[in-house]
Amino acid sequence: MADIITIPQSESKFKPHPEGQFVAQCVDSIDLGQKVEEFPGTPRKLSQKLALIFRTGELNPDTGDIIDIAAEFSVSMNEKANMRKFLESWRGKAYTDAEIKTGAPQIHKLVNNFGLISVEQKPSKAGRMYARIISITGVPKAMASHLPTFKPYVRADYWADRKTDYAAGVKAFHAEFSAPAPMEDFDTGAVVDDLPF
Repeated sequence: MADIITIPQSESKFKPHPEGQFVAQCVDSIDLGQKVEEFPGTPRKLSQKLALIFRTGELNPDTGDIIDIAAEFSVSMNEKANMRKFLESWRGKAYTDAEIKTGAPQIHKLVNNFGLISVEQKPSKAGRMYARIISITGVPKAMASHLPTFKPYVRADYWADRKTDYAAGVKAFHAEFSAPAPMEDFDTGAVVDDLPF
């Protein structure tokens, strides 16, 4: 559902999130800036990216550290966009045409909200295992009064490194063409407070 995102697993201290279904809390939303993207049969373009970080309380059995899981998206509320599908599944209903016309929701408002996520593990092209969120739904009312409390969250340095990598790619892209490339169509471009989650 979300763009594939891998947290580095090259060092033994890193473990991918376990597979299964979990009660998860969104603990962070990260503006990753623009990224150069290219898909088969289409020219390269710049796409605004964001990441949502979820905490389930799962621990690395070797270190005792919490294992968080992330979903990365291109910022778009287009009908076929992964971000829109993810948010609609989480909130439990589709956005109306009127809601979409007002623009994209402010993603930081999702922080601290809970959902039920399904996680799978897959091997990367390099042969390392990574975990990804394949679905999300809202928390049933019967569970709302029994939500877990997790340890305080601190954003990993990894995210600053990823943002720097994306920015370097964009800089090289501009240098190659000597002019800004058009960004992905975000429908209206508006970002407002009143689009309901």
